[in-house]
Amino acid sequence: MMAADPRKGTRACTCHKASYTLEAAVILPLLAGFFAFLLFFFRVLQVQTGVQTALYCAGRKTACEAGTVDSEAALLVLAEAHFRKEIKNYEVIDDFVAGGTNGISLLMSDFTGDYIELKANYYIKSKINLIKIAGIHATQTTKNRKWTGIGGGGKQEDYVYVTQRGSVYHRSRFCHYLDLSISVVSADIVSDLRNKDGDIYYSCPTCAKNGLISEFVYITDYGERYHNRLSCSGLKRTIYLIPMSEVRGRGACSKCGGQENEERKN
Repeated sequence: MMAADPRKGTRACTCHKASYTLEAAVILPLLAGFFAFLLFFFRVLQVQTGVQTALYCAGRKTACEAGTVDSEAALLVLAEAHFRKEIKNYEVIDDFVAGGTNGISLLMSDFTGDYIELKANYYIKSKINLIKIAGIHATQTTKNRKWTGIGGGGKQEDYVYVTQRGSVYHRSRFCHYLDLSISVVSADIVSDLRNKDGDIYYSCPTCAKNGLISEFVYITDYGERYHNRLSCSGLKRTIYLIPMSEVRGRGACSKCGGQENEERKN
């Protein structure tokens, strides 16, 4: 029997090692580039979140002060001041935006009409050497209605109060339907109780479904539902002041809808 040539096995082993080395030389840079791109992507999200937050705050503040400013140029200066004050809280801006915070321009913002639309334009610097680009252009906007007060110059428009899910509008901020008075009662007696309009209480479709109620429930003076949880959305009132022209199909409140400029009675 002939002995195997040991050199043949050595050559095969050497070939496999060379193959692994070649694969590693190709794959590792690609893998490193992928993770670098992923990290850069999250940094871009951080930049955009910071810019949007600063835009929102600047837009809200500028809208509140719009009644004291008589020109669009002055509004731009005011918006710039609020924006610069907010944006400096985000250090990531200086690292990834071309020109830092000063590289973000609000010159394309629009202050005409009843709204303030702030528009931020800027370039995000590429931190990946594999991508040879000058920067990624980004544009972000926010829009707010100017607050100029009620009964200012020009045609006076009536303003009313509405809730997020309400089907009626209210002329008085102090309407009983807006001013919730919450009481805790035993579930055993809730069917015998009546609200101040004389109506009975029904189970809340959100927190008291299928007749399942707790030992104690929550009711309001003028509401028609009882609730299992104090945190139920039916016990919340987010109130908005809007022009009458934006009522959009809501009817008048039966309590205050026919009363003009009702004030709180002491």
